[in-house]
Amino acid sequence: MFSLRGTSFDSFACMKTRILFVAAAIFSSLPQYAVNTEIAPRKGDELNSFARVANNAFTYGEKLEYRMHYGPFNAGYATLEVKPEAVVVNGRKTMVVRCAARSSKTIDYLYNKVRNDYESYIDEEAIIPLKYLKSVEEGKYRDQDYAVFDHAQRKINAKKGSVSDVPYKVQDLVSVYYWSRLWDVTNAKFGDTYPTEFYMDGKVYNYNIRFMGREVVKVDAGKFNAIKIRPQVKTGDLFKSDDALTIWVSDDPNHVVLKVESEIFIGSVALSLISYKGLKNDISSKIK
Repeated sequence: MFSLRGTSFDSFACMKTRILFVAAAIFSSLPQYAVNTEIAPRKGDELNSFARVANNAFTYGEKLEYRMHYGPFNAGYATLEVKPEAVVVNGRKTMVVRCAARSSKTIDYLYNKVRNDYESYIDEEAIIPLKYLKSVEEGKYRDQDYAVFDHAQRKINAKKGSVSDVPYKVQDLVSVYYWSRLWDVTNAKFGDTYPTEFYMDGKVYNYNIRFMGREVVKVDAGKFNAIKIRPQVKTGDLFKSDDALTIWVSDDPNHVVLKVESEIFIGSVALSLISYKGLKNDISSKIK
C-alpha cells in the first residue's frame, strides 16, 4: 500500500475528514462574545432553553462549498448547506443543516473513497439542535449515530448511548458552527480565550478557542477581510500541538469560515472556500 511519511493513505483518508468537520465546527467558541443577542422568551414559552435568539447570520437556502487539499493533492470537497424549507420536529420548526464530505475522484481511485454525511435539525427560534444524524463511510470503515436532544431534561438520547446533565444549550458537531455565527466579536481582544461544548459520538466535548486578531486572507472564492481564530485542540494521533489549527472567518455579519490550515503529524492540510450562495447578508468583507 502507498504510504506518505510512514502513514498509510487509509489513515490519511480518515484523518482528512476528521479535520474537515473539526474545522467547520470550531468557530463554536464565539458565543462567549455575545452582546445583547438573546431576546426574552415570548408569552407561552415554557422553557428558557427555547428562548428566541436573534439570528442575523444565516438563513434557509445558504450553501457553502469547500476544497480540501494536502500539499499538491486535491483531496476532496465539502458542502455546508441549509435546506430551503423548514421541517417540524416535536411541534417546532427546525432548519435542516447538512454537511457532506467527498474525497476527490483521484483519491477514490488510488486510495480510499470517503462519503461522510452529517445532519442537524436546528430549532428555528432557539438555534439549538433537536436531532442529529451521522453517516460515515471511509474505505471499508462504517460509522453511524443518531441523537435526540431533550433540552428540558438536559439529556441527549443517542444510538451511542445517553448523556445526562449536559450543558445548557449544548450543540452538536454541525449546529455549533451555525450557533456561533450569531455573535458579535467587535470587542474581542488578541489572546482572549473562550470555551464551548458540543455533542459528538456519545460524549460532550469542551473546547477553548483563542482570538488572534484580523487580517486579509485569499481563498479560492476571492480575497477577504477576516477574523483569525485558533482553537486549542487535543494533541495525540492527529495534531502536533494544541495550537496546530488556524481558522479565518469572514469579518462581516455572516461569519463564514473562509480558510483552515492545520499542521498534523503527516504534514499540512488546508481547507478553502470555493463558492457561496444564499447568504443572509451582503458579504461586505470581500475585497473587490
